[in-house]
Amino acid sequence: MNRPKPSSIRRPSNTKPSGHPPPGDFIALGAKGQSSEPKAIPALLKPASSGLPQDRKREASSSLPSSSSLSSLSKRPKHSSTPPSALSRLAEVSAVDKRSISPSIKEPSVVPVEVSPAVLLDEIEAAEAEGNDEHIEGVLCGAVKQLKMNRAKPDMTLYLSLMFLAKIKPNVFATEGVIEALCSLLRRDASINFKAKGNNLVSVLACNLLMAAYEEDENWPEIFVKVYIEDSLGERIWVDSSHCKTFVDNIQTAFTTKMPPKSMLLQTEIGRSGGDLSAGNSPHPSTPDEDEGQTELLIAEEKLSPEDDGQVMPRYDELAESVEEYVLEVLREQLNRRQPMDNVSRNLLRLLTATCGYKEVRLMAVQRLEMWLQNPKLTRPAQDLLMSLCMNCNTHGSDDMEVISNLIKIRLKPKVLLNHYMLCVSLHKVLFTEQPETYYKWDNWPPESDRNFFLRLCSEVPLLEDTLMRILVIGLSRDLPLGPADAMELADHLVKRAAGALSDDLEVLRVERIQLIDAVLNLCTYHHPENIQLPAGYQPPNLAISTLYWKAWLLLLVVAAFNPQKIGLAAWDGYPTLKMLMEMVMTNNYSYPPCTVADEETKTEMINRELQISQKERQEILAFESHLAAASTKQTITENNSLLLSQLTCLDPKGPPRRPPPHVLDQVKSLNQSLRLGHLLCRSRNPDFLLNIIQRQASSQSMPWLADLVQSSEGSLDVLPVQCLCEFLLHDAADDSTSVDDEEEGESKEQRAKKRQRQQKQRQLLGRLQDLLLGPKADEQTTCEVLDYFLRRLSSSQVASRVLAMKGLSLVLTEGALKDGEERDQLMEEDSGDAELLPGYQWLLQDLPKLPLFDSVRCLTSSALQQAIHMETDPQTISAYLIYLSQHAPVEEQSLHNDLALDVARLIVERSTIMNCLFSKHSCRPESDAVLSALISIFSTYIRRMRKTKEGEDLYSWSESQDQVFLRWTTGETATMHILVVHAMVILLTLGPPKGESEFYTLLDIWFPDKKPLPTAFLVDTSEEALLLPDWLKLRMIRSEVSRLVDAALQDLEPQQLLLFVQSFGIPVSSMSKLLQYLDQTVSHDPQTLEQNIMDKNYMAHLVEVQHERGATGGHTFHRLLSASLPPRRDSSEVSRAKVTVETAHGSVKMRAVSQVPVIGPEDDLAGILLQLFPLKVDPRWPPPPVRPLSLALQQTLAQEVLRARQGHVQQGGPTGRLLQALAALLNSAHAGALVTAMHHSHTISCPLLRQLHLHQRLVSQDVGFSSLFFNTIVQMLTWLENSALETGPLHSLLKSLAAQYSHKHRVTDVRTGFLHLAEALAYRRDSEVAVRGIIASLRAGEKCNAEPELIRKVLQDLMEVKSPYLEELLSLLMTIGTETGTPGHTAGPVAMLISLLLQETEERGVKIEVDSKITESKKPGSCSGLLVDWLEQLDPEVTSVCSDLQQKLLFAQNKVKYGVSLAPSYRPYLLALLTHQSNWSTLHQCISSLLNKHRDQRLDPTSALDFLWACSHIPRIWQGRDQKTPQKRTEQFVLKLSSEELISLVDLILSESELSCRDSDTSKSALDQVSCSLLQSRLPLLRSCLHSDLDNVKKVSEYLISCVKKWGDSVMSKRCQTLLLQIYLHFPEVIQHLRLPETTLSAEGAADGSTCKLDVLVHRLITLLADTGDSESAENRASDASLACRKLAVSHPVLLLRHLPMIAALLHGRIHLNLQEIRQQNHLTFFSDVLVILELLQPLVFHSDHQRALQDCLLSFIKVLQNFKRSSRMPVINKFVQFIQKYINHDAASAVPFLQKHSDVLQGLSTENPDLVQLKSLLAGLTLPVKCGSSESAAEDRDAEDSSSGSLPVLNISASMPLTDMTKCLKKISKGEAIEDVFEGLTEVDEKSKRNPEIIQYFVNDLQRLMSSPEEVCRNMAFTLALRCMQNIPSMAAEFLPTFMYCLGCGNFDVVQTALRNLPEYVLLCQEHADILLHKAFLVGIYGQIDTSSMITESMKVLRMEATT
Repeated sequence: MNRPKPSSIRRPSNTKPSGHPPPGDFIALGAKGQSSEPKAIPALLKPASSGLPQDRKREASSSLPSSSSLSSLSKRPKHSSTPPSALSRLAEVSAVDKRSISPSIKEPSVVPVEVSPAVLLDEIEAAEAEGNDEHIEGVLCGAVKQLKMNRAKPDMTLYLSLMFLAKIKPNVFATEGVIEALCSLLRRDASINFKAKGNNLVSVLACNLLMAAYEEDENWPEIFVKVYIEDSLGERIWVDSSHCKTFVDNIQTAFTTKMPPKSMLLQTEIGRSGGDLSAGNSPHPSTPDEDEGQTELLIAEEKLSPEDDGQVMPRYDELAESVEEYVLEVLREQLNRRQPMDNVSRNLLRLLTATCGYKEVRLMAVQRLEMWLQNPKLTRPAQDLLMSLCMNCNTHGSDDMEVISNLIKIRLKPKVLLNHYMLCVSLHKVLFTEQPETYYKWDNWPPESDRNFFLRLCSEVPLLEDTLMRILVIGLSRDLPLGPADAMELADHLVKRAAGALSDDLEVLRVERIQLIDAVLNLCTYHHPENIQLPAGYQPPNLAISTLYWKAWLLLLVVAAFNPQKIGLAAWDGYPTLKMLMEMVMTNNYSYPPCTVADEETKTEMINRELQISQKERQEILAFESHLAAASTKQTITENNSLLLSQLTCLDPKGPPRRPPPHVLDQVKSLNQSLRLGHLLCRSRNPDFLLNIIQRQASSQSMPWLADLVQSSEGSLDVLPVQCLCEFLLHDAADDSTSVDDEEEGESKEQRAKKRQRQQKQRQLLGRLQDLLLGPKADEQTTCEVLDYFLRRLSSSQVASRVLAMKGLSLVLTEGALKDGEERDQLMEEDSGDAELLPGYQWLLQDLPKLPLFDSVRCLTSSALQQAIHMETDPQTISAYLIYLSQHAPVEEQSLHNDLALDVARLIVERSTIMNCLFSKHSCRPESDAVLSALISIFSTYIRRMRKTKEGEDLYSWSESQDQVFLRWTTGETATMHILVVHAMVILLTLGPPKGESEFYTLLDIWFPDKKPLPTAFLVDTSEEALLLPDWLKLRMIRSEVSRLVDAALQDLEPQQLLLFVQSFGIPVSSMSKLLQYLDQTVSHDPQTLEQNIMDKNYMAHLVEVQHERGATGGHTFHRLLSASLPPRRDSSEVSRAKVTVETAHGSVKMRAVSQVPVIGPEDDLAGILLQLFPLKVDPRWPPPPVRPLSLALQQTLAQEVLRARQGHVQQGGPTGRLLQALAALLNSAHAGALVTAMHHSHTISCPLLRQLHLHQRLVSQDVGFSSLFFNTIVQMLTWLENSALETGPLHSLLKSLAAQYSHKHRVTDVRTGFLHLAEALAYRRDSEVAVRGIIASLRAGEKCNAEPELIRKVLQDLMEVKSPYLEELLSLLMTIGTETGTPGHTAGPVAMLISLLLQETEERGVKIEVDSKITESKKPGSCSGLLVDWLEQLDPEVTSVCSDLQQKLLFAQNKVKYGVSLAPSYRPYLLALLTHQSNWSTLHQCISSLLNKHRDQRLDPTSALDFLWACSHIPRIWQGRDQKTPQKRTEQFVLKLSSEELISLVDLILSESELSCRDSDTSKSALDQVSCSLLQSRLPLLRSCLHSDLDNVKKVSEYLISCVKKWGDSVMSKRCQTLLLQIYLHFPEVIQHLRLPETTLSAEGAADGSTCKLDVLVHRLITLLADTGDSESAENRASDASLACRKLAVSHPVLLLRHLPMIAALLHGRIHLNLQEIRQQNHLTFFSDVLVILELLQPLVFHSDHQRALQDCLLSFIKVLQNFKRSSRMPVINKFVQFIQKYINHDAASAVPFLQKHSDVLQGLSTENPDLVQLKSLLAGLTLPVKCGSSESAAEDRDAEDSSSGSLPVLNISASMPLTDMTKCLKKISKGEAIEDVFEGLTEVDEKSKRNPEIIQYFVNDLQRLMSSPEEVCRNMAFTLALRCMQNIPSMAAEFLPTFMYCLGCGNFDVVQTALRNLPEYVLLCQEHADILLHKAFLVGIYGQIDTSSMITESMKVLRMEATT
């Protein structure tokens, strides 16, 4: 039976055991005694069983102490008390000998006992039974001695016995003596004959015996390495033996070398047979002969060899450093010998190969490697060394970087060496590009039948981008032996091999770096020999090697196909040649120019350009080669003898695409067929190369390749883009249109089959497209893509393209094409009438709107059709487009509606031919009426929308406004639109109304209202009045049959325009008649201008006659004007009736028949007669014409009509009325002044005429129109005369008398006329009393007020200015009776009028106010605002419900500010009160929303707006029905609920009010700041109530204020924002947890003033508790908690605590009278210490100027208390006080030094009593130096000087913390200490030192966090204590312990959780911003962990309720 093996930790010993070792797994754990060795820890010994895992074995072994080399030589423990054996001493000696030149191995120190081999086993058994280990050791040493003496032929029984013994009891060989003996067998024996043949059997036996003994040991002795080194440098007897491989491999683990595989080592087979004799080494030792025992020993060796069962593992982990040092010394000694460098042993190189795991060995070897490689004797081992060196050079240190640098510099010329070098850098073989036999020739595996399969598995794999880039970089580098051609070849092979392994689910060739393109192209570059000098100034061209150049393009083509998004896109955009190749493989067309070139012109240009580039290229190459030849062969270079011409090409990759050679095109074609490159590129959708080609070609060229592409898709149409399918459909549609449906007779069967197949494919394709549009899976994107492809072609400039697009749309949209005929007919019956009129456009008018996703394509379709109507030439198509647009165009957005109107307007205005074709009367197109109705519908909808827009609303951008006009109608509506749109609508109106229902008359009424003026137009960009109707448009209007248009066109025409129009053709007879009538009137009004513009009177007269023959009427006066200067052509009968003519010869008026009084007929032009009676211009050179007869005739005519009126026969339209109308017309013209002057001079004629008119007016007083017109005429004439410089004459007197007679009636028959008279009287400052009384009388009599509101407002305003006493009476009547005018929708009403009057009065008074006037508006005399406000209240009790915009302007608009004074109207508070108390909720809500709307148009008065908002929240009605008494526990209720935008507007109002209040420049800056601050504070209650205490609202407002602070910089407005932000922070301190407030805000003034703070009560309580020095334990606890809370508050909210600094100073001052004993006994010193800590935490804000007084009061209390301290330098409070005042001096020396100098005597006395206070002495020394004096404000203004002065103080920089060097030991103990005692000792030391200087704890934070979860209670408790102390001293660090504390609460260790819970209340107080998380976690621990956490949670809540700060 085998004895169980002991543990792997064996310790040699010479003691004898007491008996046999116990059987089984029992192991003796102790020893009787050991003199100098400590007892081994039993728990660390492993059991005899080897069943433990390997890692457990290593852990056990590594845990033993390794203080000496005995551990490395130990084997099994012996029970002995004797000293260590000789082997221990051997290890110690070896440590010294290892520095010798060669390994020195001592002889065995045990006396050998030689016994017969036959009794060897029995002898050992007997000795073991006796426990005599020394005898066993001696017997084994004797056996080794016998083997040593018979190396050549060892005794068979002996070695078999030893082998058997090693099998059953390997531990017996693990003693020092046996190890020494066996190692002696492995050394070289000098006594053996070196020339004889060697025998290594004894050495092999010794190796295997040692391996069996140490197989399970992890720590091997160093002696094994020494004998290995000796044999490696010697004969390598056993080192290279395969039977010793496991032993040797385990020794080599000491070198950590990665050995190359067997197949890669060139010396493997030779090395295994022993030493290499060829290198000059000694022969193997041998004996003269051998016998049969040799064979048996070999068999035994094979059985004994542990190669199969043994294991290789690290054996020298603990001796790694010593082994490395030993090996390096040996190698240095070998390499530094004085011998030729080439005389180096091969074995040394092999040893270097085995030890390349050491970086120093690699560095030593690489420096000599090139020389060894060149030595033919050392070639093979040097190559192995190179391989090992490359495999182990894997670090990034400087040594390996140098190794790599030396490797790169190696130059190898022989091909064998070069190939091996390449093999060593892992290239061809690693990439599997060698011949197949390279990979299976070594071990002939796999079998021949599987070789190709395995090779494909290994080689046909994806190619990494890094691999490809590295190969290219190697090829580009000149230092590496792989040339550009080889690199290109290798890269090309790898790329194509990877591309061939294409798989749908695997990326085989992913490349993302664009640099690959340049890298590949750079490999093609041609570099001329460097030794050739080119001529100076010659720049060689950029050339490439042609073969490499085109191979590079092919490689990039493959990469681009597999990476379209990166490489493909870059190639497409930047490399034309590569783009051409991509297009070739996509179109499967390999011609040049490519088939994708659209037109022949471009193709010709490409061919010519290629010829030019080729010729230039040849010239450059010849010139370049000539320069090369001139520098070398001196040969003349021509095209015939050129060598480079056929090998080089120009390298311009981004230039024009070059023609590929034929063989390259063949390669491209082959690549495309094998790798399907075109398919990959066509499949790419992003980028979409295929779509780019299709869109580029469009219909300009046939695309047969597209048909092939679709045909080859094999039903997978989803792969292709829908645009491709659409193009194929159009392609087939074009083919179908050119072919006949029936089969041709000449077609073969194959052609017919192909045709049927193509038709089937077309049907499949059509079904696919219809399914995409109409199917259940139709989606928005696909629908848009399909329709967009067709719709874009509708605006093509080619007719064929447009026709094909419509045909394609008809195919894909006609769903009925797939239905039966009956269903199709039924659908057609349901169609609309438009489709019947246009049957060919059913796809547009019916099918398109029925799409499932029609709403998604409405905008797309309309936009395409709007563009198409400008390109289309077919009237029917345009008709269909217009009908569709009128029905389905999206007009929801204003911009889309504008575009639609403008596009249609351009069609109407600019495409007159199409319009004439559509609406010609001769064509009679059936769809004309439908199209006209559609156009009218489009524009009527548009104009209605535009008229609803508000004035000033921006509908167009600035760049578009140049052609925009602003339109204003008389009814008040306004609109802004393009001038072409206006012209288009007018053109449509000229066409007349269409048949059927339409909005024609609605549009006509808008533009040309009946008997009302036209709208006025103004340019948007310049605000100038625009010409709405140009002459060409007026001409079209005149040609129209719409009479209203004709009348509008003829108004206000100049003479030249009339003459132009009358000569135009195509004017209807009715319009011509009106033209001639207007010409007659022009003759009467302005004959001179008319005559000046007539070029040919004869022609014009003939033209008038022709028009008369057509049937036109009128124009007789004009004809007479023309005929006057012509020869008479009439007989006497034509002048039977004498009429007035104008003779142009001398400008005089003559009568043709003066013998009798002329008769005034009904057709005579009375205006012309008046101009004859009162000529405007009189030439003094000619006598005036006789006007007496004409005057008499006119008076006679008027007298006859008066007579008839007296008889009761009133004639409507008689001469009197016509004369008055003519006179009024002339007075309203430009000649009014001249006419009145002429009447003044000819008063003998004018006065009788006026009297006759007045007589007629009295007779027909019931004719209100005549009376009003007569009165207006009288007033106008009187006005002209009064304003002129003429003397008062009869006419003036008559006019004044008539006006007075008419006014004295005190009643006017027409109120409007009365207002007109009153307005004129007020305007000219005449007596207005009569007119006012007349109006009042009319209103009282029941007359309705028919005057316009604007007129009434103007009159009332003038009455207010003149302070009329009748104002109130008139206003009362107007408001009582009401008004009757105004159109629906107009805003001009009584309320609007009152508001306008109030606003006007306010503005005028604001302008008139003086600079120094301080009189309020209520004290000003004559103000009418009270009267207006009273009526406003009567009309609208809610104040803002009728005209909300105007009323809100009245209430809240900001008045103009002049000279710094802004006065709000006096009536505004009253109106605001009415609004607040009388309005309903909806009115108030609307008003609030309007006020807080950020897009409001007007600027508000912030005071009025804020007062209103405050009043809204305090309306009594809100609180009606509530409790009268306020409950004790009530929650604040908020009234105003504002959105975030409204809150921002509220903040803007508050800031604006503050800004307006400080505009008075006379006030000082400090006073302004105080006013601004107080104003902001007064508005805080309103802001707080609107914020609702909602943290999100507070955050939004604070973020806005912070942004304003940044925006305004250092301005005054920024300071106001900071003030408001500070006030918000005071009321909502929690906002600081979510936002970072600016530092200037927290340090701003105003924090300590009279403003309130949310936490004032709480902070006051905390400070009170802190100052409570009661004796009870509860008082101490409260004071402690208060101290923690104050410290936390000082860190989190220092501003809030600094507000109470005066209170702290007062509490300190109340204790200064106590002596030292009282202070200590009553615990007052604790309060002083706490206050000092709080002051330190409040730095640097505590040093601000606002807190100087309170701070100095605190310091004064400290100084007075310190007076009582005698020798108390050890008191920490003194040191802290000195440190604090030092910081005070450093921060503000200008304030601190004068204060301290006042009390320097106290400090001096304290320093005298405590001489060891060095810091205080240094401080006092600094106080004696001169310091710049001044206040803190001046110091703040000159900070640089202050810093320099304070820096001059020679005061030591006092640091409260201890240096880190003093804490190094503690840190090591805590962080690295393994024993609990060491860690606790370090914590205790930190605890003691931190009591005086708590700052040092922060250096141990990481370790404390780790120890807080320690399972050891003492360490854990101490860690918690120190952590809390650290947080108490630095509260800001509390958050850093949050993760640790949460982990402790959540860990599964009960003790850790309990410790955390015990410290929970104190930690919650310090980290209260996360209190909710902590308490929630504690609650969960209690729920799920079955731990009672309620008490700790309750305690924490108590602390928080009393001292919470947030």
